[in-house]
Amino acid sequence: IKGVEAAYTDVKTLRADFVQVTRSAAMGNETRQRGRVTLKRPRMMRWEFTQPAGNTFVTNGDQMWVWSAADQQVVISKAGAAGGQGMAQLLDDLNRLGELFDATMVDNSDHPNSVVLSLTPKTEAGFQRLTLRLASKDYSVQSVVMLDAFGNEVSLTFNQVKNNLEIGDDQFTFSIPAGAKVLNADGP
Repeated sequence: IKGVEAAYTDVKTLRADFVQVTRSAAMGNETRQRGRVTLKRPRMMRWEFTQPAGNTFVTNGDQMWVWSAADQQVVISKAGAAGGQGMAQLLDDLNRLGELFDATMVDNSDHPNSVVLSLTPKTEAGFQRLTLRLASKDYSVQSVVMLDAFGNEVSLTFNQVKNNLEIGDDQFTFSIPAGAKVLNADGP
């Protein structure tokens, strides 16, 4: 834990390609998506989905936009309304794992060059557990698996991870396309 925390103390940005697999406990189905994620401290992120294309999730830390090109719809809400937990706080929390989670090492025989941690939140977090796989040489994030309160699993595998790139704050806003339906999740 101390090694991971030290490795991310000075990391201000992270950009990576990702594959997301969501498994529904109730429905027994699985969906797979691909894209690129850009994270910046504090609490800024942009998830752009490329397969299937057309969905974007953006927050500047105060406001959040969820865009669906297929529906020509954007949902706007205060960033805190999403709970700010789980993978949404990935970069912000990597330097505070011991403070926020009870952690145990997990058998990593499938990934001998990795460190695998099972993280259980110390306070209510909206999910049961995170499993974090990091490269053992530099603790770069390889994957995160979140098990939610209902037994659903979201797995993110990262590649082409780059830390501390120059990324402007303008990457964390969303321009609403002309003609798009706008829904305010916080009310009128």
